[in-house]
Order: sequence, then structure tokens, then C-alpha cells
Amino acid sequence: MNKTILIFLMMLPFTFAGFAQNRVLNVMPYPLEVTWEEGNFRIDQEFSIAIDGTFDDKLVENAANRFLSKLRSKTLIYFNQERIEVNQRLDKAKFSIQIEESSVPAIGVDESYELLVTSDRIQLKAKTTQGALWGLETLIQIVAADENGYYIPAVKIVDEPRFMWRGMLVDVARHFLPIDILKRNIDAMAAVKLNILHLHLTDDEGFRVESKLYPKLHQMGSNGRYYTQTELVDLVKYASDRGITIVPEFDLPGHSRSWFAGYPELASAPGPYKPGPRFVFDPNASREALGEAVKSAPTPTIDPTREEVYEFLDNLIGEMTNIFPSPYFHIGADENNGAAWRLNPDIAQFMEDNEMKNTHELHVYFVKRVNELFRKYNRTMLAYQEAYSEDLSKDIIFQAWIAKGDPMEAVSPFEIAGKGNSTLINTGFYLDLFFPSHVHYLNAEIPAEVNENIWGGEAALWSELVDENCFEGRAWPRTAAVAERLWSPATITDIDDMYDRLYNLNNELEELGLNHRLNAKRWIKVWANGTSIEAPYSVYECLAPFQGYRRLAISMMQPANLKYETIPLVNLPDIVEVDSEVEWGFRNQIELFLKDGDPYVKMEIEKQLKRWQEAAIQLKEQVKTAPGLKPLETYSNRIISATDLGLQALNGNLDAAEEQKALKQLKSMILRSDLVEIRILDEIEALVKGKLEELSTNYPMY
Repeated sequence: MNKTILIFLMMLPFTFAGFAQNRVLNVMPYPLEVTWEEGNFRIDQEFSIAIDGTFDDKLVENAANRFLSKLRSKTLIYFNQERIEVNQRLDKAKFSIQIEESSVPAIGVDESYELLVTSDRIQLKAKTTQGALWGLETLIQIVAADENGYYIPAVKIVDEPRFMWRGMLVDVARHFLPIDILKRNIDAMAAVKLNILHLHLTDDEGFRVESKLYPKLHQMGSNGRYYTQTELVDLVKYASDRGITIVPEFDLPGHSRSWFAGYPELASAPGPYKPGPRFVFDPNASREALGEAVKSAPTPTIDPTREEVYEFLDNLIGEMTNIFPSPYFHIGADENNGAAWRLNPDIAQFMEDNEMKNTHELHVYFVKRVNELFRKYNRTMLAYQEAYSEDLSKDIIFQAWIAKGDPMEAVSPFEIAGKGNSTLINTGFYLDLFFPSHVHYLNAEIPAEVNENIWGGEAALWSELVDENCFEGRAWPRTAAVAERLWSPATITDIDDMYDRLYNLNNELEELGLNHRLNAKRWIKVWANGTSIEAPYSVYECLAPFQGYRRLAISMMQPANLKYETIPLVNLPDIVEVDSEVEWGFRNQIELFLKDGDPYVKMEIEKQLKRWQEAAIQLKEQVKTAPGLKPLETYSNRIISATDLGLQALNGNLDAAEEQKALKQLKSMILRSDLVEIRILDEIEALVKGKLEELSTNYPMY
């Protein structure tokens, strides 16, 4: 839609039915069907909720009470109704919830709901409890306000998800995340209707679960940071109350250094072992040498040939099923180059005796044996796609993460699905690549047509460069873009609309208690050393993390004392936002100005450029008494020069030769040595060229 027309329409009251049909519901993920009605439902202290049903459904009862609490916090209205109970007799209740069947969170359960809001009542209908939970999440997001107070627009919503598996992978092995952060993350997941929390609980760097059968797993494999069984049982319930199933991952046969710290007899090579990174690279090595090391280094790997290993795993899996009632358990089974096996004579002999041609066949043997253990405990096993073999059982679910054209060899998810195994897609949803939301939103790896064997996918946040100080800002709000891609119809792809709703959701997430915005301000305040954060924060707004894995590759060549849990991730590259609401607004202004030359928009652009420029100038002085701001000050001169070029172009002060010189100057501001980049250069370049380029969806991996 033309933005000038959109802004004009937003200034008018929606009194005409024709205009009403063009309104966009401010909710994520966007529903399947939206029909606007006339009027608004006004919220006052008489607002009350009745749950209709012949069963005692505590899940929906608790969800309705959480909804009422959120509504109180949002509106500051003290409702006459203090607590909602199933089948509470409320003849005059203004909001009724009707459920046909009580259910618990599960893959494949009907998640549909219908929501009808008129000027005098609200009705939520769902086939199951799960659908009712999602309807409540939609309703709280569309609460709005005007000069007369709070209201919910009159609307009819018919909704159901596109995919049944909509997950978020959270890696707590590389960097441990406290329970309170996981609970806030679960609240945010529920807000956008994600139904699976995939916890990557073990890796080389940490074994994060208390085991009473094998206590040295967490005692020696966690650096003292792990979850007790009591904490995890509570977390599972907390998630289930919000419609989310926790799927645990215990990564084997590789990624297992932390296992061997306490139990070296499980390994393919003798110890001693301690938790830590899988690879230790020479900082002077070439990129080619690094790639070869990944392929050939004998990294710590479990011994798949010994029966004692399977007895150990049998006992451990049995113990873990008492903590995690989920019908799904993840074994990982990724990135095993087989080098440790090839170097062990006993393992080599086992392969020869069993006529195994290569280590992949031994890998398949291990996966098959572990799947038998999961079957014993009535669990369905998941594994990453490189573990796939046609010889494996069709009940194993495979998770794809390797993109088309990647030098790593792996069977495609569509081929796996075509041969009968259920498949999940993480490819294109890796948040630790620091790609903007629209890149994940337009993920080409997700098929336009739903395949019955492709169950859905997951946003994945690996934590080599993420810890408790920056997790929330790295996870949110971008995870919401993935959630919409997995819930909403494939035809909903408008980036402008997505970003508008995403930044509105930011406020909702903050109301839920998420610290995705606050953490950055907290650390800038620390760096400012008691001085004002206004100028530093304005400079911070101009910056973005460098996309791809270049910074991760650099960190892997750092000394051991600079890796993983040894230092907090509170440096500038750790806290700058991937998506910036300020930049998005600036980009929209540039687009409007280049199209229409509106003098008011021009004035707003000029004010913004001057604000950034003055902030950068002030920062250069402020750093003299606040040395913690030096990383920000590094970019000040370039921001001053870039905004100056933008102001000259805005006011028509550049001739053709000067424009070319300005464009070269802007290009020179992108340095390979940077760990963050200046995010506003594209918009300033557009002012110089007189043309705003489309948002890129092509970003390098390194």
C-alpha cells in the first residue's frame, strides 16, 4: 500500500465499511481469516469472563486468569471479577469461552479457534483447550486505546496454524541460561503461538541436567551451572500451562566432551576430558586449514561399539523420561566426522567384523541402537538430517539445518519426507547468524505447499555468542517473524506490514517482562559511568551486528580464557540490535521523501540526521570521562561524515561528480575489521542516489 495514503487513512476515524475492510489487525502471527465488524468493545470495570464446559479444565482456567491479569496491567482497570473459574455462573459475563474438548499440549491436537468481538460481547470458541489458549493470546494483542479509554475492535477471526510443529531451539549448553530467563522466553513463545521449546541441554561445553544415577555428568560436566531435576519438572509444567511442550536434546555421539569429563570410559579415546570447545584452532591458520580441521580433527566422540555404553544410555534415558514427559526426545547425531572412530583400532576392527564400509554406517548403527532405547520408553526420537539413512526406522523425525548448495553433504528434507520420515526445517531460521527478521520471514526453505511429512520448523538460537546478558535481545523480536512464517498462510509475505506489527509486538513482549530492550540500556548506562546515556544510545541506534559467522570464526581462534563462559557477553557486538525500529522509521521516511518530496518528511529526515550527528560529536567528548564508551566512539567519525553527506544530499548540495565521490566515501565506511556495522548507510546512500534499494535477503555467511 502507498505509505502516504496509509498515513492519511490512519488519521481518519474508521466509520466507513469500505475503509474498515482494509484495516490490518495489529497481531502476530497474523490469523487465517479476519473480518472487520462495526464498532468497538469498550473495556470497563464490569468486564467479566465465563468459561463454558462440562469438564474441569485447569489449563484454560489458569490461562483466562493470566489474561485477566494482563488486561489489568495494560489498562490499569480494577475489574469487579477477581478470579475466573470453570462453569462459574455469570449470566452477565461479557466474554465467554467455549471449548468442546479438554486437551493437553500435544503435536497434532486441533489448535483452531474462532473469535467474535462485537460492541457488546466477546465470544471465543475452540475445539480444544489448546485453541482457546491461542485465542486468548490473540485477544490480548489487539487491545487498543483512544481518547475514550481501552477497547477491542469489533472483528471476527477464524484461525488455525499452517504447521503443527512451531518450535524454538534454545542452546543452554554453550552458555547456561537461568530458569527465570527460560520462563520469560516461554511467555514470549506463547504470545506468538509457538508450541515447542527444544532445549539443547548437552554439548562439548556443558551437561546441564542433574542426573541422580550418574551424578558426575553434571558435577564435572557443567562448570557448576546446571538445572536440578526439581527446577526442570517445574519448568515443564510452566511451559505446559502455556500450551508448550519441552523437547530435550542430549547430543551424541559427537558434541560430547562434557559427558566424558565424569565418564571417560564412554569415549572413543582416553581422557582426561573437561567441558570446553570442540575445536582449538591456530589463530594464524588459513580459512582452508580451518575447514580441513573441522573435517578431520578427532573430536571427542562416544564409543558406539561397547555394550556398556548402551546400558549407560538406557539408564539415563529412563531417568530423563521422569523429568520430561514429552513424547519426543532429540539425540542430535550431527557433525560427526568419524575421525575419532577411525583412529581407534578396536572400533576399526568392529567395523570390519560387521562389514561396515565407512564411519557413516557406524553412525547409523549407533542411531538405530539408541532409537531402540527410546522405543522402550515410548518416546519418538529426533535427529539432525546428516544422520539420515534409508535403513533407519520411519518413526524417526529428522531435522534439517543444512541449506541447499552447502558443501556439507546431507539428504534434503524434501527427499527425507518423500521417503516416509517426518521432517522439520530449521534451515533459514538460524537466529545466531544475526540476519534481519525479513530474511527469516521470507525463508525460501519453507515450502509453499504443505507436505504431510513436513511438520514445521524451529527458530534456532545457538549460544556460542549468546549468554544470559544478551539472550533476550538476540532471540526477540525476531523469533516472532519465524513464528508467523510457521503459523500464518504462505500468502502473507508483506515485509512492511510484518515490521509494523513486529515493532508493535515489542511493547507486548516488554509488558510480559522480557528484557530484550532493557539489557542494552543497562550496559550502556554502565559504560557511561554516571554520565547521560542520551548521546551513546543515539549512536548505538546507528549500529547493527555484523551478519553471518565471521565473528564466531574469530572467537573460535581466541585464547581459551576468552571463550564461552569465561567472560560475560556484554560488549558492543553482543548488545546492538539486529532489527531497529528507529532505522525502520527512518527508512520509511526516506522512501516517502524520494517518492513525493514532502517538505514535512524532509524536515523530519533532517532532524534525525542532525540528532545522530550531534550525538556522535558529543560522544567524542563524553568518552574522556567514560572510557567504557570507546567501542561506540570508534564509529563516531564515520557517523559524523555519513550524516553530513546525507544532509548535503537531502538539501540538493551535491552535483554529479560530488555524488559519485560521496558514494565511494560511504562504501569506504564499511570495514572488514568491524565487529558491528553502521546500519544507516543504505538509507543515506539512497538520499545521494535518489533511489532506495529493496531490502536485501542475501547475506554472506562469513
